Order: sequence, then C-alpha cells, then structure tokens
Amino acid sequence: MAALIDLCNRALAQIAAGQIADFTEGTMEAREVSRFASPLLLEVADWTEWHWMIKRQALASVANDRPAEWLYAYAEPADMAQPLALRQVEDAATDLPIAGPYPFPFQDAIPLAYLHEGGRIYANVPTATLVYARNSLEAGDMPPLVARAFELELAARIALPIKKDAKVAQVLQQQAEIARARAIADEENKRVHRPVRYASDAEYARAGIGDFA
Repeated sequence: MAALIDLCNRALAQIAAGQIADFTEGTMEAREVSRFASPLLLEVADWTEWHWMIKRQALASVANDRPAEWLYAYAEPADMAQPLALRQVEDAATDLPIAGPYPFPFQDAIPLAYLHEGGRIYANVPTATLVYARNSLEAGDMPPLVARAFELELAARIALPIKKDAKVAQVLQQQAEIARARAIADEENKRVHRPVRYASDAEYARAGIGDFA
C-alpha cells in the first residue's frame, strides 16, 4: 500500500496538488486517486505480456463437462489474466542440448493443446501445470519505466476532476502515452525471443542429434 500511495503522490505532484498519507483521509486528492488508481493497476497488467507477471501453477481438477472433447478439466487460477502454455509432469532431464535448431525449453517445440473457456482449462494432460500471465499487480512490482507510465497516466486522469484544467490533462495524456510506449518497448527489448521453427532431418543430422546423425 505504501508503494501505491507513493506513486499516487508522484502523480499528484505532476498537477501541483496536495499530497496524501492515506486513501481514506477524506480529501479531494485522496478520493480521486483512490477512484482511479486501482482500475489503472488492472489496465497496466494488460498493457503487454510483462515477463515479471508470468507465473506457474499446478491446476486443480474439476468436473469435466466436455468428456467427448477433452480428457480433463481444470479450474482456471484465480489471478489469471491470460493462459500462455500448458506443461505436463515429466521426469527430471538427464541430458539436454546447449544449442540447436529448436526452442528452449524444448517443450515449446510441441505446445500441448488446451482450451480456456467458461472459467475452465480443458486439456488432454493429467496433473497439468499452467504457465500464465497474472492479473494481480501491486505497485511495488512495477519496474521504473512502468511506474513512470503509471504515474503520468494517473496524473492525466485526475487532472480534470482535481484541477478542472482540460489543457493540463491533455498534455499529461500525451506524456503518458509516450511513457507507456517506452515501457512496452523496453519490455520487448528485454524479452528473449526464440521462435519455434521447423527443423529438417538434415539439420538434425548435421548437428549430430538423435537418430538422424
């Protein structure tokens, strides 16, 4: 909570408004930042696929209402924003390549099929683990560029109700859009991209891999 109040005070400083110590103190500033800050946190979580928002969780089985289509049904995690991949229980690896014409982890080469619908994850995998982007974002989770984008976006939203100044709100909105784009671009630059591609038998043979060598 302290981290969120600090971000809110930085947003208030952008519009030269008074600072707050608590969201329940009864001032106009506290009322307006309280109204906009929590919804904005949810929006920030959905801006892009933040690597620091990715989580893994073993799924809990539920009644399968589509047994002709899928072997198993699981409850979606309570804090899930978007499913990314499904994993099955596997033995510990004893020998893994350090390079080659395939993705890492190797499981990404053949993504396991699943369907997310109606609050359930349907799959043909027993005891499945889901890799997903979570929707529960705390202010303290945000890296500096994301925090800056949040600060400016919040300032743009509270400028009109607190200062009654549409011009200030417009200028701040433009700055917020630039800060948001910068934060998303920084996330893309930090992410390791390993696209899944087809590898021919000849490529495997040249690499001395498996039965093709």
